[in-house]
Amino acid sequence: MEESLIEEIKVLNSGNDMFGTYDKAIAICNFLQLENNKKLLEKNNLIAIYGLWGIGKSCLMKTIESNLPKNEFETVWFDTWKYEKDDNLPYSLLKFMTKNKKINRLKENGKNILETGYSILKSMAKGIDINLGIINIKPGEAIDEVQKLDEERVKKIEDNKCLWEKINEFEEEYSKMTFNNKKLVVFLDDLDRCESENIINLISSIKLLLSVNKNIIFIIGIDKKAVTLALQNKYNNDFNKADEYLEKIFPINFSINNNINIENFEDAIVTIMSISHEDSKKIVKFLNNIEFYNSRHIKKVLRKYISIKEYLIEKNIDLSNIYNIILVLYFIIIHIFYNDEYKYLLLENKETVYNKILLINYDRKTGRKVENQFDQYNKKCNLNYNNGKKYEIFKLLLRFSPYELKKEEINVNYYIDGEMSIDYYNWLGLFENSICKKIIQFITSDTNFLDMLFENGTYNDARVYNIINEINNII
Repeated sequence: MEESLIEEIKVLNSGNDMFGTYDKAIAICNFLQLENNKKLLEKNNLIAIYGLWGIGKSCLMKTIESNLPKNEFETVWFDTWKYEKDDNLPYSLLKFMTKNKKINRLKENGKNILETGYSILKSMAKGIDINLGIINIKPGEAIDEVQKLDEERVKKIEDNKCLWEKINEFEEEYSKMTFNNKKLVVFLDDLDRCESENIINLISSIKLLLSVNKNIIFIIGIDKKAVTLALQNKYNNDFNKADEYLEKIFPINFSINNNINIENFEDAIVTIMSISHEDSKKIVKFLNNIEFYNSRHIKKVLRKYISIKEYLIEKNIDLSNIYNIILVLYFIIIHIFYNDEYKYLLLENKETVYNKILLINYDRKTGRKVENQFDQYNKKCNLNYNNGKKYEIFKLLLRFSPYELKKEEINVNYYIDGEMSIDYYNWLGLFENSICKKIIQFITSDTNFLDMLFENGTYNDARVYNIINEINNII
């Protein structure tokens, strides 16, 4: 398997970055180093890296960590998902930060600061439980027992510190931590994989307690949608409050959106798929047109393609043709990520999906609206191109269209021979924007693609359906 398809957290560089992440990492490194940003980062030392799950937040943060100057920064990497089973996750983070010998200042600055931190963070996460004992008065000893218990209670109250006292003591010592005139950067990975309660507890604890040391910067990778859903539960499904909560905690944030690094990605595709550079450009165009950018998803699809490639060749599917390759990639994408659409794609006679559509035309004499049943007429949709090529694509539209309708009627032209003429754009207007709609637009934008799908001027749905079936057999 090509190394670039292996799922691992790796440091990116200008040569191995396929999804435009390296430049983002270097820009954030520069941001952290700017002299004019020092005061800003002391006041706002929690930084969010927003991005969907699987889009490359971990690789981005690893690349930032690797490129920060060692004479200015020390770093700690904490995998929140790995350690979330600890019943006090914020304390696990605190203790993990002290594990590194280079930054073991907490123990030097206060004997009991870790123990104090544990009780504070436990209280913040679980609530405070104070138990002063149960009165058990024996007959004849009531006065003595009450007096004794009262003395014990007074002593216990005097000896025990309140939570605010513990917090003050902790913050005083914790805020003194220095790192040889360096900044400590703490990276928190995989927070969005954790349980909702752990997400909220950890973010709150860092904001309210662990961020008081201005020599520390926390960089946290977050799927904003996942964390917002966790916060919505806390705020009774109020999305705005959840979003405001995140903005208040992370006034400094960066978003990662995969933009395919065309040169590197094309080079990788040439090697992975054993195709030409010209064909690799078509793969990139295809992915861009259907807006399929998630790096983890793309790698998953390519791994699946490689695993079934030889089987499909054995079944006489010509994978020397780039358009067949694109069809296979598209059907894999639909199978993995759009399963509802995939189920309808498997229907041999997909036309039945659209039988509830009414075909509307108007009587020429009276102007009266006439409703016609979808399944009672032959239907055609003609596309004409500037190069003089013409295609009747209605059956192609049936095969690739979405199953969900935005509306259930369409204006058509009625012909005497009993056929209904459907306008291409009117047909697409029946559906919400979807990956199915995008693949139709991609196919119909390229007459070479259409030529591959047509045989003797007629769309060959049997050949397309055969590819779907063979993929379904092996996938």
